[in-house]
Amino acid sequence: MPVKDKEEVTTAVTATPGDPPEKKAAELVPASSGYQAHKPGDGYATRLGMMAVVMAYTAFACHHFFYNWIYLRNFIEGIVSVIGLGFIVSWTYDMTVAKVVATGGTMLLAAAGFFAGYYFIYVKRSTAEFLIKTDSELSKVTWPKISPWFKADTQVWGATYVVLIVVAALTLYVFGVDLILNQLAQWLFYGSGSAA
Repeated sequence: MPVKDKEEVTTAVTATPGDPPEKKAAELVPASSGYQAHKPGDGYATRLGMMAVVMAYTAFACHHFFYNWIYLRNFIEGIVSVIGLGFIVSWTYDMTVAKVVATGGTMLLAAAGFFAGYYFIYVKRSTAEFLIKTDSELSKVTWPKISPWFKADTQVWGATYVVLIVVAALTLYVFGVDLILNQLAQWLFYGSGSAA
């Protein structure tokens, strides 16, 4: 049987009589949903956790913008004042305007962070599917039970001790190296300059 005839037979078998061609085409193309969540109930824990991480980063960015936006203003002023356009940012030196810029910019940054996180975690199909599959894979993991942790003779208790001791030792080591290098840098770069 030629290839063309096989395609016609396949189409004839899979098509249902009575359905108009427009309905069949509409079923193949997903409808545009705007900001509606993709598979709303799936991957609940992973998506919620990722949203909490995004909102923590957004809060961190908002805090820094609110208290440090004047450095951005000074940077822009340094660029535009060279070409004689310093008046573009000079109006922001008024305290009332500065408060409005700090508050308004922080609110805009918070809204942008929330909507960007919501879009990429809940609405965008590819990232939402990735998080849903991650959640389903995490549900297959056999997590250690909490009850044997309180018995010192179990294997989980011993492994927990090893992890805690190694983490504490590495923390002390990194803290010590950082302290020594910080003191060395202070002595090399600032100690000799203050003595002169």
